[in-house]
Amino acid sequence: MPLDAPVIAALAGEINRLLPVRVDRIHQPRQDEFILSCFGKGRPFELLCSMHPRFARIQLFEDPLEDPATPYPFCMLLRRHFGGSKLVSVASVPFERIVELTFEVYEELSGLTKKTVHLELTGKSSNLIVTDERKIIIDLWRKADDFKSRERELAPGSKYELPSTGGRWRPVTVGRADFIDLASQLPPEVTPAQFLLKHWYGLSTLMAAEIIRDAGLKPDLPCSQYSETGFAALWESFQKWADSVAAGDFEPCCLYDNEGKPVDCSALPIRHPGTGLTVKPVSSLNRAVAEIFGSRQAKEYLMEQQRNLLKKVGAALKKTRNKLEKQEQEAIQAEQGDEWRILGELLTAYGSQIQPGSKSVRIPNHYDPDNREVEIPLNPALTIWENAQIYFKKYQKAKKGRLAIAAQIQKTKESLDYLESIETMILNATTPVDLNLIREEWELTEDEKVPKGKKTVPKKESPVEPRQFQTPAGHLLLVGRNNLQNDRLTFKIAAPSDWWFHTQKIPGSHVILRPKPGTAVDETTINFACHLAVYYSKARESTKVPVDYTQRKYVKKPRGAKPGFVIYDNYKTAVITPDRELLKTLGIIE
Repeated sequence: MPLDAPVIAALAGEINRLLPVRVDRIHQPRQDEFILSCFGKGRPFELLCSMHPRFARIQLFEDPLEDPATPYPFCMLLRRHFGGSKLVSVASVPFERIVELTFEVYEELSGLTKKTVHLELTGKSSNLIVTDERKIIIDLWRKADDFKSRERELAPGSKYELPSTGGRWRPVTVGRADFIDLASQLPPEVTPAQFLLKHWYGLSTLMAAEIIRDAGLKPDLPCSQYSETGFAALWESFQKWADSVAAGDFEPCCLYDNEGKPVDCSALPIRHPGTGLTVKPVSSLNRAVAEIFGSRQAKEYLMEQQRNLLKKVGAALKKTRNKLEKQEQEAIQAEQGDEWRILGELLTAYGSQIQPGSKSVRIPNHYDPDNREVEIPLNPALTIWENAQIYFKKYQKAKKGRLAIAAQIQKTKESLDYLESIETMILNATTPVDLNLIREEWELTEDEKVPKGKKTVPKKESPVEPRQFQTPAGHLLLVGRNNLQNDRLTFKIAAPSDWWFHTQKIPGSHVILRPKPGTAVDETTINFACHLAVYYSKARESTKVPVDYTQRKYVKKPRGAKPGFVIYDNYKTAVITPDRELLKTLGIIE
């Protein structure tokens, strides 16, 4: 849902009413987002400039975002040019998805001067371009290597020009007669919506449909079905829209779905919202845009972070699985050591019957149920006893190797279980906080691979608390966000008398049930806790999931075990098929 020109103009107008303001700081929390921390008229505020391909926008911003440890180079450039400057104007280019931010900047050599940031909020080609008073480009966020433009030169030192209209016209440049004449010559299959969106810019699909319905036409009915009278009505509706935009006569509103969630917004009234949608006027378009785009973009960034982490963990999982497969093959080969022992014992038993200097011998194998003969290769330069010792030595070597490989397999399986638990935590993460905790744990895991002698910087334990839920009876439920927090939850936060829950032999979070003082734990409460254990496990979408539970005092952590790994006894097992209504009661799902 890209913002159309009227919405961008209305947003710019709301922001402009807060000016002038001082720019105290410039942040770039993400690759495609910039935030200006401003202060003026007795109040601070944050101004977000986003070049996200799907959520490009400018808006007042309230949610704090953490800056990266090392600032992006372009952020440093903006700080150099605009840190401590005064933002004096925010205005949109008429009928364009472009906003111009004008700053008063004091420079040592030239004194007070003006610089402009041009925000081109045009989807995949969105850009932030810095120009001087003469509109000469100082620098731009999307460089020429990333963005090729045939219509204009985009490079430092060149003159800034507006992007090409792509053959479309400004709404105020075509008269009634030309509009009707153009509509009358359209191919028969073209609809009014296609006609407006193809020939005029500044329109969104939502607003095009509103203009058409306001004219008494249908957006998806071919233009061939309408007469000149219909096109005249369309012109009147279109011109009314264009005049309102040109005059800045905005009446912002927001569209909500059946569940009451905002799905779209408009700078002008929407009287024909379509099936399942409700329209409500809003006092602040900035707030509406923040509500619509904030959750969507947060979800997309969360998914992007999940993909990045899953890629790293997936590579480690693949490597570990290959390692386990190789070790299991080595174990099979080590099992063949018993054959060497049998051959040595047969040579010892039949040694007196074997001709010295033989290259091989065939003798009955009394270990075989059918007593079949077996051929044994010999070294003719050695005695029979010496040949037997060779086979016994091979057996001893294989036996030691078998014990060693068994220990290696066990260690690799533990690593595999641990990596699968991290993968599960990533998939079940619902907030950036969850993923940050998992990333911290992953980085600590990676640090363990640093060769001895190289020091790593100790990392402070994150202060983020476990997830908290409350049952209808008032009992507290706590859920770990990652393996490190699972350990802290179980062994530092939980009391010995609290109850501990975990899916049986399935990666997942530790769940602690802390009973309400003076209240007994009933089966309903146990069921709530078991559902949490299943929901925050690899078996979230499964049925008949076994969940073990016991009091915390029966849970132990073996010395040297990986984060999250425990052993326990005196437990009971419940078999759970997730109940969505029960999960809704806890507020986990909507």
